[in-house]
Amino acid sequence: MDFKQTIAFVNLANTLDYQYAAKKSGITVDELVHTIKALEEELNIKLIRPKGGVVELTEIGAKVLPLITEIAQKHAKLLSIVTDYRKKEAEEAIKVTVVPDFANYQAAPVVKKLAQQHKMNLVEDVDPMAQLQQGESELAFISYAGKLPDDFEVLSVGTDDLVAYIPARNPLSKQKKLTLTDLKAEKFLTLNHQNPFAVFVQQVCAAAGFELYSVFEGEKGRTLVNMVALGMGITLLMEQSISENLDSKVVKVPIVPQVTQNLAFVRRKNVEHTAEQEELWQALKESFEK
Repeated sequence: MDFKQTIAFVNLANTLDYQYAAKKSGITVDELVHTIKALEEELNIKLIRPKGGVVELTEIGAKVLPLITEIAQKHAKLLSIVTDYRKKEAEEAIKVTVVPDFANYQAAPVVKKLAQQHKMNLVEDVDPMAQLQQGESELAFISYAGKLPDDFEVLSVGTDDLVAYIPARNPLSKQKKLTLTDLKAEKFLTLNHQNPFAVFVQQVCAAAGFELYSVFEGEKGRTLVNMVALGMGITLLMEQSISENLDSKVVKVPIVPQVTQNLAFVRRKNVEHTAEQEELWQALKESFEK
């Protein structure tokens, strides 16, 4: 007997109205009917019966209502305690903003291990640096080109290369490497044009002498790769942003000369860091400087 079942029964027993009880329970009428039926099957008794176009409690339904009401109240109290605890944990945790699909990056296992000793809340964002600058996070994992502002402390953890994801049936997929100009006649699948990485790709293509032709803008890199598998175009993404487990209809081809971004954890210099934040920063440094 779970919380959803107990609260659904109590609401229906107190209203004898499926629509009103469903609304109070936050579910549809169909879900309410299914939930009550599942509870009856679990208890092996009939709790509700139809009567003249409405419903009423059975004799046993009326007998168990006080007990199930008590159970529902205890469930609600338990849920409230757990919710408050999770909220407190989230407030105490160090907010770390990371790039989308961070789990694919080589740095991810290290962070996962450190999370066992340090309370942190990982949040993905298309622009982790902006979140850090706006004070929305205490730490960020970023992929960037160029120079960062001087008021940031930087822990470099490697580099990442731009690669092309090509449909297997496209002749370009047979090449061992490609220049950006090899791709200028292709239909591109790109991230939303407001995404900082989409701007970066536009800039490197412009530097190579052409303006890419985007036939689709998406929110996620993996969505673009899935569309490549359908033969809808090609996409340029940083290699670590996409899982190594590619669809057989997609081929990853390196770009030459290399187009590289730096990978780093960054934090603001001119702010006071808590002891917990300092401990996490030092732990990251020790982990990546080995």
